[in-house]
Amino acid sequence: MKVLAVIGSPRKNGNTTAMVNAVCKGAAAAGHEIEVVHLTDYKMQGCVACCACKAGKVEYCAVNDDMQKLYGKIVAADCLVIGTPVYMGQVTSQMKAFFDRWYTFLDSNYQIHHLPGKKFITVTASGAPAEAFQSVTDYLNYWLGSFFKMQLVQNIVAGQLGPEDAIKGQPEILAMAEAAGRNLK
Repeated sequence: MKVLAVIGSPRKNGNTTAMVNAVCKGAAAAGHEIEVVHLTDYKMQGCVACCACKAGKVEYCAVNDDMQKLYGKIVAADCLVIGTPVYMGQVTSQMKAFFDRWYTFLDSNYQIHHLPGKKFITVTASGAPAEAFQSVTDYLNYWLGSFFKMQLVQNIVAGQLGPEDAIKGQPEILAMAEAAGRNLK
């Protein structure tokens, strides 16, 4: 199975990255092929609503930026691990721009292609108590699961994370994340 982990945190060594890396460690131990992408390494803008993707004028998107490097990876993946810290009560701006560009996965009749049936795991990290931002996990589950017809494997949520290495104080969350990756089928 090909697993694409997408990290929407600007901190490459932060809590979100540690949790996503734990999922990937488990998945690699189970024999899955892993690729990790840090959105902060990519220059991309939001959707410009040109609808070239709906008119069949481009393979994916007319905006010529680094998102072009990600479309093929998304399509080739069997499972997506989506990791984001909670910023101002929502996914990071990097993650939101990434998702806005998924408009291309809807055809001119607004039928979804390339994504239905893929598996997904969400990873969210917050400085507040974990339950304070359940809405972010609900948001990800709605768009990935209900809307794009992907299959939820597990949500991994951690709160009370301030410093970028605070997750080390919650080894049970890292163990849960690793188990989620190891149990991927």
